[in-house]
Amino acid sequence: MSSLINLQDYTVTEHVMFAVGCLLWVFTYVIVIKNIIKHQFVEVPVVAICANFSWEFLWSFVFQTNMGELYVWGYRVWFLMDCFIIYGLFKYGDKQVSIDSIKKFFKPVTAFCLLCWFVTLYFYIKNYDAPFTHMGAYSGYILNVMMSALYITLILRMKDSIGSFSYLAGWFKGVGTLLITIFCFLHFTDGFLLTMCVITGILDATYIYLFSQLRKQPLSAT
Repeated sequence: MSSLINLQDYTVTEHVMFAVGCLLWVFTYVIVIKNIIKHQFVEVPVVAICANFSWEFLWSFVFQTNMGELYVWGYRVWFLMDCFIIYGLFKYGDKQVSIDSIKKFFKPVTAFCLLCWFVTLYFYIKNYDAPFTHMGAYSGYILNVMMSALYITLILRMKDSIGSFSYLAGWFKGVGTLLITIFCFLHFTDGFLLTMCVITGILDATYIYLFSQLRKQPLSAT
C-alpha cells in the first residue's frame, strides 16, 4: 500500500470521522494507562482487554486495512499502547475478581482467554470480515458491543471503587466510537453492522449516565 490515505474508496468526510474517532480512542488508552500506574487497577473489563488485544495484533500484523498507510500505523499504535494495558492486566487484573479462592487462577485463565480470542478472531476476520469490510468493522463492533456491555456490569459491580475509573475515558471512548459509527453509516449499508453500531452507542450512553450518577453518591469519594 503506497498511499497515506485511500481517497478512491473512502470520502474525505469518512476519513475525518474515522480518524478523529480513532484519535479519541488513543486518548482513552492514555488515560487507562495513566490510571493503571496511578491506581494499580485496570478499569477495562478483563475479557474485553483479551479480545481487544487480539484484534489489534491481528489487524496490525496479520491483516491490513485498505484505508491507507496512516491507518495501518494507527492500528499499530493502538496495539503498542495495548501492550502496556495487557501487562497491567496480568499484574493487577485480579482485582476485578471478587472471589478470593479463584484469584490464583486468574493469570492462566486470562492467558487461555487470549489464546481463544486470537484463534477465533483470526478465522472470523479471515473468512467474514477482511474480505468484506477491509478494515475490521464487523469484528470490531462485535467486540465493541461486548466491551460496552461489560463496562456497565463492571462499574456497577465495583461501584465502591469508582475513584479508580475515569469518567473522561468513558466520554472519549463513547464519542470516539460514535464518530466511527457515523463513518459506518456513511460507508456501509449492512443492517447487521449498523444495528451493532446503534447498540454500542446505547450501551456507551448508558455507561456514561450510570457513571455520572455513581459519582454523585457519597460512597464514590472513598
